[in-house]
Amino acid sequence: MILVKKDQLNQITALFEGIEDSMVKACLQGYLGNAYVKSLDKPKAALIVSGEYSFFGGEPSSDEAEYLVQNLFAVNPSESTVGIFSESKPDWEKLLLSIPRNSPVAVSRFGIVQMDYAFDETVLEGYISAVPKEFELSQFNEDIYCQAMREDWSKEFCEIFSSSEDYLTRGIGFAALNNGKLVSGASSQTVYDGGIEIQIATDKNYTGRGLATACAAALIKECSKRKIRPCWDAANLTSKKIALKLGYEYKGEYMTIHMKPPCY
Repeated sequence: MILVKKDQLNQITALFEGIEDSMVKACLQGYLGNAYVKSLDKPKAALIVSGEYSFFGGEPSSDEAEYLVQNLFAVNPSESTVGIFSESKPDWEKLLLSIPRNSPVAVSRFGIVQMDYAFDETVLEGYISAVPKEFELSQFNEDIYCQAMREDWSKEFCEIFSSSEDYLTRGIGFAALNNGKLVSGASSQTVYDGGIEIQIATDKNYTGRGLATACAAALIKECSKRKIRPCWDAANLTSKKIALKLGYEYKGEYMTIHMKPPCY
């Protein structure tokens, strides 16, 4: 499999038309993630790996597409990955499900409309001020970054960035702390020109207290201040519910394929 270099990304951009995802934008703009092809000579299919996500673009009926799926975990070191593709090319779903060695399972997600929103700051402030007094909201710093990277539930906040310095230079996040301990947060999972993708998560011992909603509200306020778009995509009903409370619009369900390498 061939790694597509930054100065070659223009050769695969058209293959990902129809995928409205900030991770794809971030990779194609040369910020985060890696792109792969079988051949750079007029590629018919391409793969983008960004953290635990794998994006497939191009023609699913091509030999190149099957090659990328068969060899997915040669370039994706994750214990599992979420395969995403354009809804206009449903044959990707058939292809991904046809490779048993990847243990594929179809799982739906909840799409959020990708557009520039006029968020109601009064609503955002209401969620921020509702945080219980035993918790403190704080913007991510080096200590919070290190805490996030130590725990499985919070790694996605920062794991795509190469280091704490990289995250603090290009990323942004807000955390809920309990006596200095990270217990919930909202962070830029990816960054691209003019926007970020929001990732929210909460330690299972601290759920149901509005912490993720408050952190997300604080992050959205900061994005509005910086004039960048805070993109959202919901992996589950809780995430969808929070997004709608904050002012996002629901687009509808779409299908993804969860996969894992043979050793798992």
